[in-house]
Amino acid sequence: MSKQAVLNDVELKQDKANKIMEGINLWTSFYRANPHRFARDYLGLKLKRFQQIILCMMFQFTNSIYLASRGGGKSFLIAIFCVCYCILYPGTTVCIASGTRGQSTEIIEKIQTILMPDSPNLQMEIADIFTSQTKAACYFKNTSRIIVVTSAESARHNR
Repeated sequence: MSKQAVLNDVELKQDKANKIMEGINLWTSFYRANPHRFARDYLGLKLKRFQQIILCMMFQFTNSIYLASRGGGKSFLIAIFCVCYCILYPGTTVCIASGTRGQSTEIIEKIQTILMPDSPNLQMEIADIFTSQTKAACYFKNTSRIIVVTSAESARHNR
């Protein structure tokens, strides 16, 4: 093979890689602006309209409040938000704090028992998951992580 043919192969491979990265960048920016569609398309979730709106608002603003009675799906929606955010923003650390460790661990358990079994893509994204009383965390392959802490004076270093 001539040197020109080898160079063309290298250029073709580089051009193909550049086109793939352009497509990934476009889809990533689209899904960051439309997290409810990411949850539907990538994770395979069927969210109700109010859940879609709340998820979008959680991505739009740094502070959000969702007041609901028992059974309103608060922790389920938080689990979806954490998973979507960690996948769409690699290297993210989400710290879940609550009055008791059991309440925080419930989010990780929802990811493990409700979201993961129905989503092969989520199973591929998650590297390791722990739900014990001493350590509750979810580690993603893209270096994102969700960690659980107790909201107490002794846990202030985990902000």
